[in-house]
Amino acid sequence: MVVRELTSDWDRVEEVLRGAEVTWLALAAGLAAAGMAWIGVVWGQVLRRLGVVVGMARVTSWYFVGELGKYLPGGVWPVVGRGELARRAGVPRSRAYSSVALSLAMLYLAALFAAAALVPFAMAGGSATAWMWCLLALPVGVVALHHRVLGWLVDLLGRVVGRTIGFHPPEWRQSLTLVAMYLPTWALIGTATWAVARALDPSASLVRVMFAAILSWVAGFMAVPVPAGAGVREAVLLASSGLDGGVAAATAIIARVLFVGVDALGAMIGAPAATRKRGGVRVGPLPGADVASDATDDVMAEVD
Repeated sequence: MVVRELTSDWDRVEEVLRGAEVTWLALAAGLAAAGMAWIGVVWGQVLRRLGVVVGMARVTSWYFVGELGKYLPGGVWPVVGRGELARRAGVPRSRAYSSVALSLAMLYLAALFAAAALVPFAMAGGSATAWMWCLLALPVGVVALHHRVLGWLVDLLGRVVGRTIGFHPPEWRQSLTLVAMYLPTWALIGTATWAVARALDPSASLVRVMFAAILSWVAGFMAVPVPAGAGVREAVLLASSGLDGGVAAATAIIARVLFVGVDALGAMIGAPAATRKRGGVRVGPLPGADVASDATDDVMAEVD
């Protein structure tokens, strides 16, 4: 859809791009970087709830390097990338991988909460779109995050794969607290996208663009086979931002390039720390687990 918009109306898009205000684009880049880094910081808190203590700089480096996997087809590669980096640093395999899956679920559940909160403003501004069906996942996600439901799902997965998965879900209250901790990420992502739109059009609506941006990320995440939701995010932004066609297309393209650039730069900076195999990780007992059944993690150990 974005490609079609660009090719069918390139003259208008090109004119919009030429008039972009660099100051707003610089602000967008800073907000985007902060939003992405915050995802890594909160992932560290998820690990802490699973009995693993790791420094902020280290876990953020794991995030940026491992997250490059989202640009490959299939939704499993970010989990594999981040989980494997954590495992090589000394985090038990089950906790490394489950922490990534749990953090992704919490991240996008926070996005659903943020988008749902903005629905009244979006509807008032005429930003209703068929893509809003994604919000139906909100109640399902809240229920699935309950420790009993999540524990049942983990047990079911263990029976399917034929092995015990050493993962004890955090209490529901703790999980919802972590979901709330991810809300600043979506405020930053939404505002960064708006700053791009504002660089192109001074009349761009903050609330409508934020809603469209957050909804577009949710839709892109749900489009599992599509690398990083390519095309899906842009289509949702075009449909629900309320921006003029040329501005909307240019905003979608610039925002995509901006976030890809942040991921690449973050990975470059974080690579030395992310690939270091030992140091800065403490692994303790799995909270709430039967100590006798979790002998490998029972004694607090400093991994150097």
